Amino acid sequence: MNQVQKLKGKVALVTGASRGLGKAVALELAQAGAYVIVTGRSTRGHSTQIELPATTIDDTVDAVREAGGKAEAVKCDHTDAAAVKTLVDYIGKQHGKLDILVNNAWGGHDPHDESVRGEEVWEEPLDQFKNMLLAGPYSDYITSLLVLKHLMGPVQKGLIITTTWHTAEPPMWTPYEASKAAKNRLVYVLGYHLKEKGIPVIAVAPGWMRTELMFTHHTKEELEGQTETPHYAARGIAALAGDPDVMRFTGKLMDVSDLADIYGVTDLDGSQPRLNAQHLS
Repeated sequence: MNQVQKLKGKVALVTGASRGLGKAVALELAQAGAYVIVTGRSTRGHSTQIELPATTIDDTVDAVREAGGKAEAVKCDHTDAAAVKTLVDYIGKQHGKLDILVNNAWGGHDPHDESVRGEEVWEEPLDQFKNMLLAGPYSDYITSLLVLKHLMGPVQKGLIITTTWHTAEPPMWTPYEASKAAKNRLVYVLGYHLKEKGIPVIAVAPGWMRTELMFTHHTKEELEGQTETPHYAARGIAALAGDPDVMRFTGKLMDVSDLADIYGVTDLDGSQPRLNAQHLS
């Protein structure tokens, strides 16, 4: 589906857009015509992920503008309610509305040290689950509620999309699976309560993406096969945002392959990858 100009005149907020999926979503929404506000903690010269390439929200804005789109960067820690309220007030003052919120911020791997993961569930660091809850579902909760209270509720109807993980069967890493399940349940609950108000809330689950973080823990050979670029999910999100009948998906969790089937979106190479759970074990 060609999304060019389908989002013209729309204002979108993409959280956690320094790199990876957030950056790809910003690029795809802008290509579809939206004005995109990108947020994150990493600003030029002050990256929060020292083990990753020093990409920041400023670099994302540069990439959007180089591609002919419109965007701006606002530093924000989405676990901080006061900072998010300041952001929401700014959007209301500068733009008067917010049509699309993409909850993508995820700091659940901070600090991230694979060596501390034990063989038994009781050997997990006790703070790991707390970190993932704060930088995952709690971040989504704060941002969604403040946007609803000050923009989408009283000003105009909008769309909320949350990037997530569909959780695996059998389950894998305990704190990760449990925190992602909380994100998914939040989408379901918000979708239920906001349905009569005409505000859809949808979760989107990518497959195994070739992101900067993934390359720090896996070789190129390990990532070959049924993996995907972040643009595959980002194109699915842009298609959802441009769908006039998007309410039919409210409260649901959509795998990217579902969106590929519905909207005909493809990855950068024209493929439509399908998640292979064996890659994730």
